[in-house]
Amino acid sequence: MIVRVKLYSILRDYTGSSELTIEIPDGSRIEDLIRALKGFDGFNKAYSIIGGSILVLSDDGYRLDLSDTIKSKVIHIMPPPSGGSVHIEVGILRSGEDFNISSLEYRLSRVSQGAIAVFVGYVKEYNMGEKVKGLYYEHSDGLVLKIFRRIAEEQASKWGLTGIAIYHYVGWRSVGEKTMIIGVAGGSRKNVIPALAETIDRVKSESPIWKIEYRESGKYYILGDRIIKIEIVEPQTS
Repeated sequence: MIVRVKLYSILRDYTGSSELTIEIPDGSRIEDLIRALKGFDGFNKAYSIIGGSILVLSDDGYRLDLSDTIKSKVIHIMPPPSGGSVHIEVGILRSGEDFNISSLEYRLSRVSQGAIAVFVGYVKEYNMGEKVKGLYYEHSDGLVLKIFRRIAEEQASKWGLTGIAIYHYVGWRSVGEKTMIIGVAGGSRKNVIPALAETIDRVKSESPIWKIEYRESGKYYILGDRIIKIEIVEPQTS
C-alpha cells in the first residue's frame, strides 16, 4: 500500500520535506511505518533528537498508537505540543450562565501569533419551515470534558495552534441563546480558519451530547444525520 506521510516541525525541517510517500505491505502497523521512515537520514536524526517522542494522527484527526494497523492513506507525524505552550480551555455551560465572548477573545489574543477565529452557535427561530420553541442538550457528564480536551489537543497539534477553546451549553436553550462557542488562535488565517471549521465538525460528531429540538409539531431527536420525531411533548426547560 502507498501511504502519504505528512511531517511537521523539526521532523519536517530535518527530513527536508513536509510530505513523503512510502510503500509498505498491506496490514502494516504504525511501528512498521516509523521503521521505514528511519531509512531517511534526516528523519532518523530528528527522531533521535526528540527521543522518539512523536504524535501520530490519521487524516481524520484520530490519535494512533504504534501497534495500530494503518488504515488511512494519509498519516500525520509530529512532535507533541510543547509542554504548556498551547493554551487550552474546555467547559460545559448550563442554563443561566452567560459567556463573555470578548473575554475569550482577549485570552486567545495573549497567545496568538497573528490570528484568532471564534465561532458562536445560536438556537435558530425556524427550522424546516417550522417555528422552534427551543433545544434541549443531554450529555454524558463523565466523558464530555475528556473528549473536548482530546479534540483540542489533537487539533492544536495537527494545525499548529497556539490556543484553542471549546465550550458547549447543556440543558434547555431558548431561541436566540448561545449553544456552542469555539475559538482558535494561531499564526494566520491559513491554519486558523480550517482548524476552526474542522473543530466544529469534530465537536458535533464526536462529543457525547445529544440534541432534542422542540418545534410546534413535536419533539425531534437529532441523532447524527437522522431526525426522529416522537409525540408532542411540552419542552423540558430545566
